[in-house]
Amino acid sequence: IKIPPSDLDNWNILNNKNPWVGYTDYDGLPWCRSTDIFPYSISEIEYFVGDFDSYNMIFHRMKSSEIVDTNIVYLRVDYPLFVSDRDYIVKYYSFKEGNDVIYQWKAVEHQNVPVYDDAVRLINAAGEWRLNYISLDSTEVSYSWNGELLGDFPSFSLTTAWKTGGKEIIQELRQAIENKNN
Repeated sequence: IKIPPSDLDNWNILNNKNPWVGYTDYDGLPWCRSTDIFPYSISEIEYFVGDFDSYNMIFHRMKSSEIVDTNIVYLRVDYPLFVSDRDYIVKYYSFKEGNDVIYQWKAVEHQNVPVYDDAVRLINAAGEWRLNYISLDSTEVSYSWNGELLGDFPSFSLTTAWKTGGKEIIQELRQAIENKNN
């Protein structure tokens, strides 16, 4: 699975306000990206982005987030109404590019995580948080993810789900940082 490069500019815009949200087809998969500028340092944002084990306390749709092995995390996302939850197991990496910090993840299997009957396993889950340095107290936050939802998810609702998810994750990250700083 190839994660789209940060300079990819072939996006279909879903939300042109803050946060910006778009989607595209890249390497045969639907990809989504949400971006906004935060008035915080990279380290203030990385405190939350790098804490995969606490995602269920930061993001309201995240029902479960637990480290199951070194750099491997199990995540389960609550979907509304009649739609089955989605879950995935990913291995994540963090690295720097100049002043920027990147967290990338890609789907893996793990013997300690069973397949649950009431969730759809996202076997191609992948994405990244990219924290682009602007100044000591300003960072462009970009969240990219594979938008493939598999299972019983109605295809006519994909763009709505992508737009909603992209807005929520950026807004909830911002809210978590603001609550910590107040």
